[in-house]
Amino acid sequence: MFSRRWLLFALLFFGVSVHSQKLVYSEPEKDDTRRLNFEIVGKINGNFLIYKNIRNKNWIAILDNEMKQTARVAQDYLPDNDRVINVDFFPYNDFAYMIYQYRKKNIIHCIAAKIDGNGNKVGELVELDTTQVNFGADNKIYSVVISEDKSRIIVFKINSKNKKLYTITTLLLDDQLALLKKSRLTMPMEDRDDYLNEFQVDNDGDLIFTKFDRINNEKTVGYGKEIP
Repeated sequence: MFSRRWLLFALLFFGVSVHSQKLVYSEPEKDDTRRLNFEIVGKINGNFLIYKNIRNKNWIAILDNEMKQTARVAQDYLPDNDRVINVDFFPYNDFAYMIYQYRKKNIIHCIAAKIDGNGNKVGELVELDTTQVNFGADNKIYSVVISEDKSRIIVFKINSKNKKLYTITTLLLDDQLALLKKSRLTMPMEDRDDYLNEFQVDNDGDLIFTKFDRINNEKTVGYGKEIP
């Protein structure tokens, strides 16, 4: 008898739990095709922001708490989509940084834009760095990491032309995108199977990463840290 009562109680309990959950989702736009690229920016000032691009169109969809789209804001400052190489977003409470890179002739530009909770660009674009490349090179050059407290941002690039000695160039920024320090360090790559991964920046602005080597088909991991 006790077990039956317990079973009944459990069914009632789980039934209430299931019915108390609510799933909401957004309806697709007419441009949401298989060729669409998108990235969830985050929730800023009560709105959900989703960046979308297709062909040469770039926009941010604004959704409310019920996942209903309330606005669609074109990002006209972005160059044509065939020149945009990569886009990253770093949300704060009332804005987000969009850091993107694009190629113009043989120069890769790394640019930052500040986006508010309504999907609008705030202030002027900030050029963070440039790199000269060979014509036709459309690969991603820059990577960006942000500290846990969001007070430090590092933009970095790795020159791997010398397979035995990589050069890592870093730009340390504060949360206002002011340049605090530019550094360059070299990393010996003893084996052709060596590679770097898991880049992070701590709240003091130090870049931390892992170096993987393969010895006798086994993976070993070393840890590196940029010394100011």
